[in-house]
Amino acid sequence: MTGVQTCALPIFGATRVLKNLMTAAGAALEIANAKRTDLEFWISSGRNEGAGSVVDAVKQMLSGLPHVRLIENGWQTWPQFRRTVRHMHLLMQPSYTESFNVVTADGVAEGVPSVVSDAIDWAPDSWKSPVDDAHAMARVGLKLLSSRWAPRQGLNALKAHNKRALAAWGDFVGN
Repeated sequence: MTGVQTCALPIFGATRVLKNLMTAAGAALEIANAKRTDLEFWISSGRNEGAGSVVDAVKQMLSGLPHVRLIENGWQTWPQFRRTVRHMHLLMQPSYTESFNVVTADGVAEGVPSVVSDAIDWAPDSWKSPVDDAHAMARVGLKLLSSRWAPRQGLNALKAHNKRALAAWGDFVGN
């Protein structure tokens, strides 16, 4: 991120309380302040699953702050979304619960690491942060932004997960 004037840090996915938007927004602010850059905080829009008040709280948190822009990204086709992800610096995916987290996998495919919680168990340990600690998320995020190895670690973790999943599926169906 050397020389970057704006740091693009999104939390993508359906807007649900369990996605942990507020903590992600706080961590994104801290990362941008530490990097002394403007912040573009991207969130998904158009699929609110009960988190309207959380989205309102994020808007209030970021409203009026100099050098901060909230971008609401509508739902896109998968190729469009992958192009959007490709232009991000870091994804924020600190969900309380997840079964897999496709957004993190899309980031891996585009070479973009994610700050995640333990709920995304397949992600590298170096990407994980306590779910309710914005300062810890910011520390993890800053390390990932400065690591040239983070994208490769994510790809290796995803490949290992897929290998285990395929073997488990084979066992289940009797192969």
